[in-house]
Amino acid sequence: MNALLAIEFSRLAVFYAFCAGVALSVGIALFALAELLARAWMARHGPYFVWAPFARMRLELDHDALHSLPPVANWEINADGERGSPPPVDHARAFRVLVAGGSAAECYFLDQEDTWAEVIARELTRPEALASLGTERVHVGNVARSLVACAEIELMLRRTLPRYARLDVVVFLVGASDVVQWLEKSTPAVIAERPIPADQVFAWHPEGPFGWSPRTLALRRIASRWNKRLLRPVEVRERAGKRLEDARRMRARATELLDRTPDPAPMLAHFDAHLRRLVELVRAKGARVVIARQPWLEKELTPEERALLWNFGAGRPYAQEVTTYFAHEAVWTLLAAVDQRVVTVARELGLETVDLNAVVPRDFEHYYDELHHTPRGCELLGRAVARRILAGRAPSAPR
Repeated sequence: MNALLAIEFSRLAVFYAFCAGVALSVGIALFALAELLARAWMARHGPYFVWAPFARMRLELDHDALHSLPPVANWEINADGERGSPPPVDHARAFRVLVAGGSAAECYFLDQEDTWAEVIARELTRPEALASLGTERVHVGNVARSLVACAEIELMLRRTLPRYARLDVVVFLVGASDVVQWLEKSTPAVIAERPIPADQVFAWHPEGPFGWSPRTLALRRIASRWNKRLLRPVEVRERAGKRLEDARRMRARATELLDRTPDPAPMLAHFDAHLRRLVELVRAKGARVVIARQPWLEKELTPEERALLWNFGAGRPYAQEVTTYFAHEAVWTLLAAVDQRVVTVARELGLETVDLNAVVPRDFEHYYDELHHTPRGCELLGRAVARRILAGRAPSAPR
């Protein structure tokens, strides 16, 4: 009897093991099929977003690194992947502004309400401004990202502009990232066009690379997007900006400080070509182009003030040990050359510009480093851009 029971149990164990194996195989096959279908859907229909839609972030700033800024910076990303309020439902009744550029436009360490894009929004939603614009609502979205130069912004707009039903004005603040990239690459005499990885420009995109590890699954990307949309979690980053202290110390211990650069003509030509393409893209969309000319902190610096500065190395201080840096006086000459090129392109193409060096005082009440503004600086910057938008706009019927 015991032998018969043992045989029966053995048969049942084999049967259940077989069923489990079949179920596991079917589950793996279904999972693989779902993953492949997700990749196919993303390749065919997946949109590009500069920032992950519906993402929320809270930066708790490191006081020692960023003591001149408010201690908390909140980020809110809307459905269009912009840092900004929810986009308008009725596009015909809204005047829509898009801000694009590098880190000086991104305002990474500033609370959303303190960014100059939001200052523009507040200025343009005053009753007299709405009347001047002939609209019921103004929306300002910010798609600026740190260290994206004009070439990267061109890719950004090529992928995202078709999604917009309407744009009235695109504001560019560009130039500094082109300078920084050229210096980081040790001032090459030839700047070759190169493929730009999607990850360098977009926080959410359909290009992969995909794999079978949890972090590389297409299903994970889709699930993450729906999680942000439905649950709206807040990502908290503590001691944000602490690495600036490391970058400042790295510049302070540089073994070589260069007081001049090679001929910047290659960088200027590259910047010029891509800036013109940006203008073409925006005008093809039927929008105005306003160029907010990149301002910079240029003054007689005390030793204490120099200790706050960290940029302009022949290498990337966030990614490697940099021992060679460029003197600020040499970089100011480069920034002035880029600014003059902006003026030239604007004159030739009939663009509107705003001279921000004439608007924002060059001191540490309005800047917290070489290129980035405090809330006081952003207030002046945003008001100046808003005045330019209003000055060039007459009421017209919605398109």
